[in-house]
Parts: sequence; structure tokens; C-alpha cells
Amino acid sequence: MKKNTVLFLMFLLVFSYCVQVRADEEKEVKNFPIKIYRQEIKPTIKAIKDEVKPTIKTIREETKEKIKLRISASPSAFPKEIKKEIREEKKGFLDQIKNQVKEKLQALKQAKVIGKITEIGNNYLKITDKEGKAYQVNITEKTQLRRHFWGKASLNEFSVGDEVNVIGRYTDETKTVIEAVLIRNNSIQKRWGAFFGEVISKNSDNFVIKTLNRGEITVYFGNAKFVDNDNKTLTYADLKVGQRVRVKGVWDKTLSKLMEVEEVKVYNLKKTLSPTPQPTE
Repeated sequence: MKKNTVLFLMFLLVFSYCVQVRADEEKEVKNFPIKIYRQEIKPTIKAIKDEVKPTIKTIREETKEKIKLRISASPSAFPKEIKKEIREEKKGFLDQIKNQVKEKLQALKQAKVIGKITEIGNNYLKITDKEGKAYQVNITEKTQLRRHFWGKASLNEFSVGDEVNVIGRYTDETKTVIEAVLIRNNSIQKRWGAFFGEVISKNSDNFVIKTLNRGEITVYFGNAKFVDNDNKTLTYADLKVGQRVRVKGVWDKTLSKLMEVEEVKVYNLKKTLSPTPQPTE
């Protein structure tokens, strides 16, 4: 009895720990894009502010000097009125500088777009949102590419038709060109686990399996290893329609395909014999 109680308590401790870890991960995922964007624009914001600091300093020094001269020239005048008058004169210059800074900071305003990929280039994507507006998304060495569950991705995993979340900054007045800080592909996720299904067709560079919960999936096997139940090496030619397989690879859930396949395990190698037709009387 005591043994069962101890095991139960251990289970509760492990379960509580897993729940907490999961909560922490979700919190981190939620804040992830914001953190990336803030880190990216921080140096630019500092540069914009540093650029106008000398001008503001000069205006303030000129204002102080002008106040002193005006007071010296008119001893009978009220110093407070003189200060107010001169500051009003300089206020226009300061407002002009503030507006320039505001415009530059406005250009850094975060761009958030969800759309489907229509074209893939070496360092850009073209996407269209649900309203039909087209965007060019430029990819730099600082752009982070992520899968649906935030795993690191590469551009060669992306496909036309994939849905992506883009976070970055607009670089043109029409707000159709984005310099991306983060591109999250909602259509792919890393799955090095098992995808079970029955082979329903074969092609030169892929075959199609029918799964229980995910429908039909096209498997692009590439240089994948083919093995049987006993892990003996097979070839693609050994695979037959109707056999059950387990496949490991990267799943594109929108296009229902598997890429970067590591292994294909074939379970029922023996071909099922068709029943012999019975003679009719």
C-alpha cells in the first residue's frame, strides 16, 4: 500500500512539473516575436535619437544665451516674460525636430501580416493576405525562420501555398514591402515521430499513404532508408501498393506532404493473395 502511495505521489510531482514547464514554454512562445523585434530595432532607435541630440543641445544653448542678452539689454523687463517669449520662438524648431524623429520611428512600426506564399526567391517571399493584398517579404541574414511549433526552419522547407506569419518593418510608403525579422511557417512542423499509413500509389520520387487521422499524405522519400520489420535494408522497388508503412520526416500539414524523410519501415512484405475465383454452376 505504501509503495503505491509513494508511486502516486511521484506521479503527481512529475505531472505538476510537466504542466509548469509547458506553461513556461507557452509564455515564452507568446512573447518570442516581440522580443525578437525589440532587439532588432533597439540599435536603430538609439541611432535616431543620437542623431538629433546635438541639434537639440545647440538650440537649448542658443536659447539660454538669448535670454541672458535680452535681460541685459532690458533690465526693466520681467525675466519670466523674456524667457517665455524666447522659448516660444524656439519651440517651432524643437517641434520640427520632434516631428522628424516621430516620422523615423513611425517607419519602424511593426508590420504583422498573415498570408499564403505565392512565390519563393533566394532571399525573398511573395505572399498574399486573405483580402488579396500582395506583399514582398525580404529575408536578411538576421531574419529568423520558424516552423509552426517554433522549431528552426530553412527556406528550402517552404512551399508555395504555405501559410506564414510575418513580423518585421515596412520599407516603403505603400506598405507592401517588408524587411522580415521573423517568418513563422504555420504549414510545417518537425515530426521525427511515426506517420503510419497504407501505400495507395507510387511515383518516381514520391509515394502516397492513406493515414487514419490525417488523410492522404504524399511522401517525398529522397535518400531515405527503406527497411523491413527486422530492419533489413530494402529499396524503393520493394515497396508495394497496399503495404503498411511507418515514415519519419517533416510534415507540411497544408500541402499534406512529408519532406526530409529519414526512414521508411515496411510492415507487411508478403503480398496478399487474391481469392481464387470459384466456378459457377
